[in-house]
Amino acid sequence: MRHIASRSVASVKPIILVSVISITTALLLYSIAIWRNWRMKVLTTGPIVLIWFGLAADVLATQMMGMSVDGPIKWDLHTIAGYTGLVLMIILAVVGTWARWTGRQTVLTSFHRYAVPVWFVWVASYATGVWVGMQRV
Repeated sequence: MRHIASRSVASVKPIILVSVISITTALLLYSIAIWRNWRMKVLTTGPIVLIWFGLAADVLATQMMGMSVDGPIKWDLHTIAGYTGLVLMIILAVVGTWARWTGRQTVLTSFHRYAVPVWFVWVASYATGVWVGMQRV
């Protein structure tokens, strides 16, 4: 059984393996940031920093996945959901940074109301990626 598992990992292209690790890192960072903010009910610097690091991992993974595709990008459910989630996370990071920088208390105290639905959209795109990836195995 162990031999089979090691063969399947060994047959994965390195660029795909790095992109999977990177996107899963983004999932972890986004999740910690969003749920920490939800629990605190006020946006602090920590979650914003985690969102930016998650965004860096997300962009890296998206870039690598795009490089691993032969030919033009296929605009399926996963691609559309993925780019939608990425754009929403960019908006979330920019708005959160702006609110923190300017001290907009109404945004800082309501940020979690917008961040959680954005996180769910992003997780849906992650789940579609897992589903698409499993179809190829």
